[in-house]
Amino acid sequence: MKIFLWGAFALIALLWTAGAALLAQIAQWSVRGLTGVGAISAEAIATIAMPPWLAPWIDSTTWTAWLQSLGAALSSLSALLPGLGDLAAWMSPIVWATWGVGLIGLLGLTLTGNWMISRLQPGTQTRTPSI
Repeated sequence: MKIFLWGAFALIALLWTAGAALLAQIAQWSVRGLTGVGAISAEAIATIAMPPWLAPWIDSTTWTAWLQSLGAALSSLSALLPGLGDLAAWMSPIVWATWGVGLIGLLGLTLTGNWMISRLQPGTQTRTPSI
């Protein structure tokens, strides 16, 4: 039972780490795209190239449609864009801090489960002989 518990912990921790790494990569990529952006136009958004690591999962027509939607949304929010690059720079550290808190919580749950399994297994408790 403990092997299953620790195996589940390892699998969930691996998925949690992969998700955090992907989100941090997206955050860093967006910071590079938004750094120094003042008033942005839909044409400027349309020139953003697809990241190479994203190409196997999204085709170019979907990417183009997504960029057109993003351009329309960001052109209406052009007053907020100068501060958006600074805010996006904090995304990667926030992602990794959240990852650490989540991993500590997951480890705590796993250790609690390990302790509970140890208490439930026969032969681990000492009995006092009854008179």
